[in-house]
Amino acid sequence: MTALAPDEAFGLLPNVVTFGRLLRRSGLDVQPGRTRLFLEALEHVGFRRKAEVRAAGRAVYVRRHEDLAIFDAAFDLFWRRHGRGTTDELPRLSQRKRPPDGRALFGSPADTNAALPGPPRPELLREPSGEESLRTADFATLTTAEMRDALALVDALRPALPMRPSRRPRIGRHGHRLALRQMLRRALATGGEALDWRWRRRAERPRPLVLVCDISGSMERYSRLLLRFAHALEQLGAPLEVFVFGTRLTRITRQLKVRSPDEAIRRVASHVLDWNGGTRIGESVHQLNRRWVRRTIRSGAVVLLASDGWERGDPALLGREMATLRRACHRLLWLNPLASRPGFAPATAGLQAALPHIDALVPCASVASLEALADRLARHTRTA
Repeated sequence: MTALAPDEAFGLLPNVVTFGRLLRRSGLDVQPGRTRLFLEALEHVGFRRKAEVRAAGRAVYVRRHEDLAIFDAAFDLFWRRHGRGTTDELPRLSQRKRPPDGRALFGSPADTNAALPGPPRPELLREPSGEESLRTADFATLTTAEMRDALALVDALRPALPMRPSRRPRIGRHGHRLALRQMLRRALATGGEALDWRWRRRAERPRPLVLVCDISGSMERYSRLLLRFAHALEQLGAPLEVFVFGTRLTRITRQLKVRSPDEAIRRVASHVLDWNGGTRIGESVHQLNRRWVRRTIRSGAVVLLASDGWERGDPALLGREMATLRRACHRLLWLNPLASRPGFAPATAGLQAALPHIDALVPCASVASLEALADRLARHTRTA
């Protein structure tokens, strides 16, 4: 059981990402995966007692003895009781000489056993760009540091999985219909008298998801964001199949089945041969239909095809193959990173050919758009 309520954990996430950015600017080697681990630790220990928060941060971020003083200084600055610390002081952290006794660089730390008054105030702790801006910013416009923080936000997502009714009901002490066969079997032990009543109730199971992601040059940054989103879904136990395509289709489902998102992306990059190349959407969907649909895509699956629609092949072929794919799945959504831009119109030949066969055209250019996509999947795919 976590120590935080869901609304508290959601409000804490931007501050945890900002704290990781502070440590990185202070000279520590902070990877996005460690920020995710720190958030998970806080979900268990809470943030009311400063000593517990400090201990959790040390366990996650401090890898060398000489990093301890830098971490303590950054921690005291960030978690100051009245929230008056500013990030203008950050560049000087790693340049100051460490005190010989290892104390914090900004003087004696506050009483580590004192209880914090509550979560840090986001309006005082945000950097000039703002964490909300980071969530809503187009991924292609982010700097390298901002990109790492955005990926950490995606790794920390815990979206509700889309569900569908299960064919096999659950048998228990509560339900809507009597489970007569099970009751009669149990009655054999009591001389034919049904003392233990059993009921059937409708069960649900996760709906299969399929991501087919364009990794051509124009989609390179967006595809990395989407693959991290797919990894987050896979870690939640979603029945997930993932394919990428440029000039050919490649299945990468197995490569994502590791705990570390960074390691998963490295395995994908070593397995895929046409990353950051051209785009042949129609031919790739043709390969999907002919080779993989019967093996991996069930009729109840939701298929997410992510591409900006710049088709180098025959648009007529794409139209035919999209019609075939639509008949093989429950829902077919086209994810387009350009769809959220002002004045966007699906004018490319690829999109024009695909539009008659898709259920929706969905933006996918930011962390916020992926959160909205997860909500959409959970909300609209519960019917059989």
